[in-house]
Amino acid sequence: MKMKILILVDSLKVGGGSDRVAAILGSALHDEGYEISYLTLMDENPKYQFKGNYYTLNESDIYGENNLKRGLNLLRYSPKIKRICKDLNIDTIISVGDPANFQTVLSRWFFKNKVHIIITQHMSPEIHLDSKLKVRLIKFFYPRADETVCVSKDMERILNESYGIKNTRTIYNMMDIEKNIKLSMEQLPEEYKELFNGKCFNFINVGRLNRQKGQWFLIRSFRKVVDQHENARLFILGEGELKEDLEDLTKKLNLNKNVFILDVQENVFIFLKKCDSFIFTSLWEGLPMTLIEALSMNLPIISTDCKTGPREILCPEIDLDKKINYPYFGEYAILSQPLHNELIFNNINETPLNESEEILADLMIRMIEDSDLRNNYSNGQIIAKNFDKDNIINQWNKTLKKLTQNPK
Repeated sequence: MKMKILILVDSLKVGGGSDRVAAILGSALHDEGYEISYLTLMDENPKYQFKGNYYTLNESDIYGENNLKRGLNLLRYSPKIKRICKDLNIDTIISVGDPANFQTVLSRWFFKNKVHIIITQHMSPEIHLDSKLKVRLIKFFYPRADETVCVSKDMERILNESYGIKNTRTIYNMMDIEKNIKLSMEQLPEEYKELFNGKCFNFINVGRLNRQKGQWFLIRSFRKVVDQHENARLFILGEGELKEDLEDLTKKLNLNKNVFILDVQENVFIFLKKCDSFIFTSLWEGLPMTLIEALSMNLPIISTDCKTGPREILCPEIDLDKKINYPYFGEYAILSQPLHNELIFNNINETPLNESEEILADLMIRMIEDSDLRNNYSNGQIIAKNFDKDNIINQWNKTLKKLTQNPK
C-alpha cells in the first residue's frame, strides 16, 4: 500500500525558493511511488510544475502583523490541517519552512493529529529573531516532530548547539541536473533575444528582489565594472518589493544600458546558458538552489560567504567555522566578503563603495579579463552531483522507511 504524504507549504508560487523545493521534492517522491498531496496556506500563481493532488487553505495573511495575530493563526489553521489529513487518510506530513512547521506540529500536539511529522528547516533560525517568541516556538515545537530535516549541515549544527534540538538530520535540496541541461537547450523567449545579441560579457543574478538577496550592492558594484568594461552587462531575474528601488538605483548610476531586471522566469536555464558568470549577493540563506542551478550549467560563480549555504555548496574543502581571507579562490567557486545588512540606494558619489562592494567589483572585473580564471571555474557540474536527485531521494526514502517502523 502506498504511503500517503501531505506536503504543507506557504504556496507553490514561481519565485519562492522553498516553494520550488516543495514542488521538486513532492514530484520526486511521486515518481518513487508515494501518493502525494500538497496543501498550501496561500493560493498564488503562477505555480511551479508539480506531480500530485493540490489543496489550499487560500488564506491571504498567514504571518500576521504581530505576535498575537501569528499565535491566533496557529490555532486557526492547525485544526484545518488535521481535518484534511483525516479526509485524505494521510500517513505523513512533510512541512516546508515557517510557519508551516509550527502549524503542523500544533495539529498533532493540540488537536491530536495522528500522522507522522517531518518538519524541514530552510533558513538559519538565527536570522530575523525579532522576538523571543520564535525562539520559544522552535524549542517547544521542533522536538515534538518525528524528524527535523535541515537543508544544510551548518543549519543542523545551529539547531543542535543553540536550541538543543536533537531529532535532526541533514538532507540537501535536490536538483535534476539532466533536466536542467535539457531545459537550457530550449529557445530564449522572443522578447529577450535582442538583449543577448552582440559581443558583451554577461553576468547574471537570480533571486527575489528583497533585502535578503542584496542586489543593490551588486548594482552599485557594477558601476565600477562598467567604468572599465563598457560592454559588461548584468541580468537580474526576479520580482519583489525592492524592484522599484533597484530600477531607480540603476537610473541614478546611469546603468540603463548595462543592467536589466527581467522579472521571474520559469525556465532560468536558457538565461544561465546565455551568460558568462553567476553573481550571488545574498546577506543570508538556507541552501540556495540558484547556486546549484548555476553549478549545473558550469557557470563560473562569485558568491558572498553568507550564512548558511554558499560555503557548504561551493567550497566544501573549508570547515564551516574557519576564518578565511577574502576573496577566497576555492576549488569550484570564488567566495567574496559578506555584505552588511543595510539598504543603500545612493549613487556611489554620495556613498562610496564599501570594502565588500569593492571586492565584489574587482572580482567581476577580473572574471572579464582573465580567461584562465573563467576556465578554471567552469566545472561546476562535478560538485553539483552532490545534490543530484538520485542521491537525495535515496536519503528521503530511508527517512520515510524509518517512520513506518514506528507507531504514529
